[in-house]
Amino acid sequence: MIETLKNKITLGDSFEILKRLPDKCIDLILTDPPYGIKANSMQLGRNGHKLPRGESEWDSEIPSDEFFLEMFRVSKNQIIFGGNYFPILWKYGGKGFIFWDKCQPSNSFMDCFADGELAWTSYNKPAKRYKHPYYGNIDGNTKSGEKIHPTQKPLKLFEMILRDYISKLNPAGGGVLIADFFSGSGTTAVACHNLGLDFIAVEKDEKFYKLSSERLKNAQAQMRLFFSYD
Repeated sequence: MIETLKNKITLGDSFEILKRLPDKCIDLILTDPPYGIKANSMQLGRNGHKLPRGESEWDSEIPSDEFFLEMFRVSKNQIIFGGNYFPILWKYGGKGFIFWDKCQPSNSFMDCFADGELAWTSYNKPAKRYKHPYYGNIDGNTKSGEKIHPTQKPLKLFEMILRDYISKLNPAGGGVLIADFFSGSGTTAVACHNLGLDFIAVEKDEKFYKLSSERLKNAQAQMRLFFSYD
């Protein structure tokens, strides 16, 4: 089954797919599940300028404990954004938190946005900070393109994380498999493609699936980047 899922985005129920995968077949899960804070209904902004967060109920609840347990079963390592929202993760160590510093400007407008986000990791290591400007329509120091998903993560951020953590999985780089069972905008898939890594990505929302598949297709049409694990 794994071969049929590799290096593409699959439309489907991640939980059902997880149950069919063998134990420890994935080297690293890098994912950003819904936080259950109903971000889809939030409105942020000022002076009447609101930021729509989508119409579907994609953030109505967090994944079940069974879902997380299945992810633990099929994978050797995990990096899960929003880890502070998922109590089950706190039982499994996680000293090596990642803090994504969004480099928010200090002004009253930006007070309605978080300074960053936390990702729980299964690694027993000191916490690590990644600085990557990302707020409003700014990604890095330039204007970003249109978002596919309201909580879309920056491509460069995921590439940096993969570069740092993949070398710890297999210094030679061979046979590493990454997975994202909440694929959303397809950032994990595109980052893996850019870095020459095999991946599995699953998304249940047909709208996000179509948009992210097109994004991946465009990335795959470009020249594959050379990546060194040194």
